[in-house]
Amino acid sequence: MLVRPIVRWHCLITAAAGISLGSVTLSAQSAGKAKILTPPKPVDTTAAKASAPPAAAAAIRPAMVPQSPVLDSIREVVFHNLLDKDRAGFSTLASAFCLSLSTDDFKKASTSQDRADPTEGMVRRLATPRTPARRASTCTFTPNARGRSVAGRALLYSVGAIDLSAGDRAEAAAGYNYDGYSSAGYTFSVERSDSGWVVKQWRMEWTSKSATP
Repeated sequence: MLVRPIVRWHCLITAAAGISLGSVTLSAQSAGKAKILTPPKPVDTTAAKASAPPAAAAAIRPAMVPQSPVLDSIREVVFHNLLDKDRAGFSTLASAFCLSLSTDDFKKASTSQDRADPTEGMVRRLATPRTPARRASTCTFTPNARGRSVAGRALLYSVGAIDLSAGDRAEAAAGYNYDGYSSAGYTFSVERSDSGWVVKQWRMEWTSKSATP
């Protein structure tokens, strides 16, 4: 009489255990399949790379040029001679007349881009309707690409090192760069007069012209 109830309870326990074990096994398998079927997606960096801005162009490095009223007086008279006499020969083609100061002696061609702006007052005094001069930092210079027109470029005039060792006489280095197409270096001899500094003579040290405008 006691055998059947024991068997029945054994069956119920076994069935319940089977259900429980089956559920655990099914859950484990489901979890295992979920990990396999839905792996974490790698971070997509394509869009970020595509939208990243290009690296900024290297900026012109500011030069530390000596400052004094005498030096500025010489610089101004040399700039005036460069602009008024059109020493570069591109005044009718240039789109901008840009003025800068440097420490270069302009005895030979140089790739240095260290330069500084003259004072705003000096630029205003030098500007004319024919040559509307402005500071070099406000000008745009572009690469000398093949086939590019000669006209419409920015003309850069720079006054460099000044030698004041001769008292009332001085030598001032200067140069021009017609936006990569043509460039040259000069030495100006100036003298002090009752009316101020004046250019007595000048000589060209070198000149260069691009073969592929």
